[in-house]
Formats: sequence, C-alpha cells, structure tokens
Amino acid sequence: MDKVPPQAAFLDLSDYARPAARWLVRTLLPTPITSIHLTLAFTGVGFAAAALFALDRWLPLAGALLLIKSMLDAADGSLARARQKPSRVGRFLDSVCDFVVTVAVFGGIAAGQQLRTGEISRFAWLLAVLAVLFATLQGSVFSYYYVRYRVQTGGDQTSNVDESARGGYAWDNPTALNVVHTLYRLIYSWQDLLMNRLDHWLAPKGVQLKPSFLTATTALGLGSQLLVTAICAALGQPVVALWSFVTLFNVYWLALLIVRRLSP
Repeated sequence: MDKVPPQAAFLDLSDYARPAARWLVRTLLPTPITSIHLTLAFTGVGFAAAALFALDRWLPLAGALLLIKSMLDAADGSLARARQKPSRVGRFLDSVCDFVVTVAVFGGIAAGQQLRTGEISRFAWLLAVLAVLFATLQGSVFSYYYVRYRVQTGGDQTSNVDESARGGYAWDNPTALNVVHTLYRLIYSWQDLLMNRLDHWLAPKGVQLKPSFLTATTALGLGSQLLVTAICAALGQPVVALWSFVTLFNVYWLALLIVRRLSP
C-alpha cells in the first residue's frame, strides 16, 4: 500500500493520516467501493468544510472535516495499490479534486472573513487567490521531489515527473482519462515544467535525493497544508492559514531550494 520500498522509507510529516487510511483500506478491500469513490468522498467532505468556513460557524468541525479529507485522500491510492490495480484516471482525478477542494476551502475562508467583519473586502479575496496559487505551487515542490524519489528507489510509478503523456492502464476508461488528464494539465502543467527546469538548474549533476531532504519537503505537502488550516480553524482564525501560505511557507520552500543547490 506504500509508494516507496520499506528500505527507502522516510518520515512523511504530511502523512499523519496514514494509520487511519490503512485501517480504512483493510476494511474496504472486500467491498465494491473503489478508489474513485474515496476521491469523490473526500471532495464532498472538503466542500462541506468550505461551506462551514463560508458561514463562519462551527470552525473546529470544519477543521476536523479537513483531517477526514486527508485520511480519505491517503486511502484512495492505497486501496488501488492494495488491489494491484493502480489507475491513471484515479491519479489525475485525485490531483484535480485536491485543487478544487483547495479553491473551495480558501474561498470559503475569504467569504467567512467578510461575514465576520461585515465588510465587502477585495483584499480577503485577493489573499485567498494568492494562497491558492502559492499553496498549490508549494504542494508541487513536494510532489515533484516525491515522484523523483519514487523513481530513484523503484517505488510506485503511477505518477511521472513529466505528465504530458496521457498513457493509462488497460482498465482505465479512455474518455475519462482524456478529461481528467486535460484538466490536470490545465492546472498543474506550468508547475511541473517550472520544477523540472528549476531542479535541473539547482542540481545539474542529478544529485541523489536523500530521505532527510524528502522529510523536509513534506512540510509543503497537502496533508500538512490541511493540518495547518485545521489548527487555525480550531483557534477560530482560519484566515491565518492563508497568510501562512503566502508568507512563511514561501520562505520555507525557497530555503529548501537553496539547500538542494548546495547539496554535495
């Protein structure tokens, strides 16, 4: 069910929901529920959290829903791997739904902030847009290096550094694959290209990735982003999460790139 061989395992700070995801996968294995069902389920849970943020009510519950979303997100791919039936449709659908949920949640936070202040604020929406842009880019930093590490260690090959090729498995529906691949390319292609070129400049000799570096990148993973948002929601200040993605996490990922450049 894991994406890398046991000997290549590293501490993934964004994967805190993995124990619950493993339990869920074991429970669902004998059922007809598929990984696609789980992807759609986490999308619905994410929308429910976004609605609570927009209403500026029951914020701790909204945060809890984000953690449930993280667990379902960790389980969908694991379920496919446990059945030895990985899916490129599922791979692209997962990423597209992650983006849609991020937009909904950050938009909900902006709407809730307006409701809280009683003012129509363009700045709140600008902050949400910037947070979506930077959080997605930060997540792509983690995803890029994670995929590179899986290739390096002989792990799961469902994802590629360059996703310009559609290529699916025999059981992937061609029409569905075409749709989700197109959507994926519209959302993520510029980030994939940016990271690929940036890393070739940072490490022109193709320096091998170390587990410790991978652990450092996991602070930028989607699971970590959801956890930060959930904590801020529990504290009654979800807008602080948006600020953190625009400021603190941008400084952090730039520092990681410097470390990559200086790696021997």
